[in-house]
Amino acid sequence: MSAPKLVSTPGSYTVTWSFTDVEIGFEADRLRSHSDGRLQARVRIIATPGAGEAKVLHHGQLNLSAGRSRKSLSKDLEPRLRQEGLDWDRVIEESCRLVLEAEDQVSPVERLTPTSQLDVNYLIRPLLLDGQPVVWFAPGGSGKSFLALYSALLVQNGLPFFDEPVRQANVLFLDWEATQEEAARRCTLLANGLAQTYIGRSLEFPFYRRCLAGIENEASEIAKEIALNDIGLVIVDSAGAACGGDIMSGELAINLFNTLRKVTASTNAAVEILTHTTKADRREENHRRLPIGSVYFENLARATWELRPQETNDGRVLRVGMFSRKSNNRRPEPIGLELSFQRDAVCVDQAAISDDANSEQGATQELILGELARGPVSVSDLTEAVGTTSGAVRVALSKLKARGLATNPVRGSWELVDCGEPQV
Repeated sequence: MSAPKLVSTPGSYTVTWSFTDVEIGFEADRLRSHSDGRLQARVRIIATPGAGEAKVLHHGQLNLSAGRSRKSLSKDLEPRLRQEGLDWDRVIEESCRLVLEAEDQVSPVERLTPTSQLDVNYLIRPLLLDGQPVVWFAPGGSGKSFLALYSALLVQNGLPFFDEPVRQANVLFLDWEATQEEAARRCTLLANGLAQTYIGRSLEFPFYRRCLAGIENEASEIAKEIALNDIGLVIVDSAGAACGGDIMSGELAINLFNTLRKVTASTNAAVEILTHTTKADRREENHRRLPIGSVYFENLARATWELRPQETNDGRVLRVGMFSRKSNNRRPEPIGLELSFQRDAVCVDQAAISDDANSEQGATQELILGELARGPVSVSDLTEAVGTTSGAVRVALSKLKARGLATNPVRGSWELVDCGEPQV
């Protein structure tokens, strides 16, 4: 028997043991650390005879750091494969030790040295920092998923953001919100809009993965895809589902950022995280809204952008103001974008916007629309749900009624009107 060989790839480890007539593979992925010191992994034990097909002897969860769990696994394996010189206790114990040691490796301490690179690097100036996490937050229905896909198309194809050059990089869209079909529909509409400017150019779509569990449970596969496809930008839609639990939990927020840092380590990819906005119970002193959830969504992001819808007189046009709420460098000026919904295309253009009471009222209206989408609701319940004053809610409801979006057929109760506006 030769010494075992450890091979690590993003998010997974394989320990290979060679015996006279068989090779044993110990594969561990989907690793998850717990606060009590446990390191859980999905483990497969594969036996490959010198002549014959590989056979899976075990496939299941294992606490790598628990002696009892390791002993139980080796005992289960003994009757499944008996081989001269094969000591299952040693194979399992040594394999787990190698994986644990590899996971415990830390970056070396190094002395900082002067650098000639003094400029801040962007993928899309000023919206996306290169190699850093950025948070975009807005009420539901504000167009943030459309704009995230728009940014994905710009980066994937190296198309300028109006007058600003964009560095080309492969993009991976991690979707906890919609389906691949819906993402493809939106991406096609946006690509058709870009094709009206870049006539004759074939546009490449970003990579896509529909996610069904919290990011910790999918980290191994995500890390492999990032390394395999040389991903330079990861888009997370959205933070609440990616956390896999209570978005107010500081521990889950920290874990989300740590996991993203780990899975993007192979390519140093930038991260664009989409999330929703708070109610009035958590605002800055100037009453501007913050990203919903733990304060770590502000503290750990290198920049945050608030997206606010603004009123237009055209039901097929969505105007969105993007306002820098946190920047570790000079705070950028607000950016106005206008999405024009055509029959088979969505065009994105620059627009004039303002960060004032009208913008706040637009955000309030969008929050109210989100509540009305769940069913009829009273003014008092809307006031509590949106997190503002009853006067602000009544003003917003009057404007929504004038726009043909809300109605109150029964005194004291408001509901949504199906007006056929585009889904965003």
